[in-house]
Amino acid sequence: MFKNVYLKNLRDMKNNLIYWAIGITILGFYISFAYNSFAENIEIFQELVSNFPEELVYFLGGSEGIDMSTFAGFLNLEIFGLMGPIMLTVVGINSGTHIVAGELNNKTLEIIMSTSVGKNKYLFQQILVMITRIVVISMILWANFFVFANLFDLELDLKNLTAIIFHLILLSLSIASFSLLIGSITGNKSTTLGLSAGIAVLSYFINSISPMIKGIENLKYISIFYYYKHSEPLINGINLEGVYVMLFISLLFIILSFIAFKYKDLY
Repeated sequence: MFKNVYLKNLRDMKNNLIYWAIGITILGFYISFAYNSFAENIEIFQELVSNFPEELVYFLGGSEGIDMSTFAGFLNLEIFGLMGPIMLTVVGINSGTHIVAGELNNKTLEIIMSTSVGKNKYLFQQILVMITRIVVISMILWANFFVFANLFDLELDLKNLTAIIFHLILLSLSIASFSLLIGSITGNKSTTLGLSAGIAVLSYFINSISPMIKGIENLKYISIFYYYKHSEPLINGINLEGVYVMLFISLLFIILSFIAFKYKDLY
């Protein structure tokens, strides 16, 4: 029953992925329809935005500011500036927490370990499940905006859309790997969820606020969200610096998780 942890968890998360697909599809249709509906009056909204304080513009729109004159600019503000990162942060935290802390909380990890599944095999297959879940949900987001952009005849660069989704996957994977490490160390679900969520929120606000305050501008470099979006991949394409940093952080946390889990007393 537990020999193939990967396949078992894929079956278990099928309904969850269906719910995500439905929710993202509704969101994608609403955003695309909304932009298409007021596209003719977009200059009015853009003029309104131009009167916002510079600090607010940066907080909402990042380094490229707020540009609602294009569908990409609108998505950059409405989806990939806040809603997308929130969704994939939640996915990452839940996925990473479940692997060790969640299974310990459910009293199922001891049962799995009593079979022929060893610690390394279990953790490896669960990490594959974590990555699969993150990638599938991200690709649902990609497919929705690709389809609805074509449906409503909205201009959207496919290469850049793919770039921001790839950055989003790595952001979620970095956060999920951190949650996995905390869960492997503490074995406590509540502690892992709370600490992971707290660090994620703090990281987001450090990236959003520090560039606006003289003297602490460089704090943005310690935020994972800086490497996700500072180069604005939806506008400018993939950024290798950000990709390398997020990959390195993910791999580091995963390696440390294997070490922590190896010495974790499960009984």
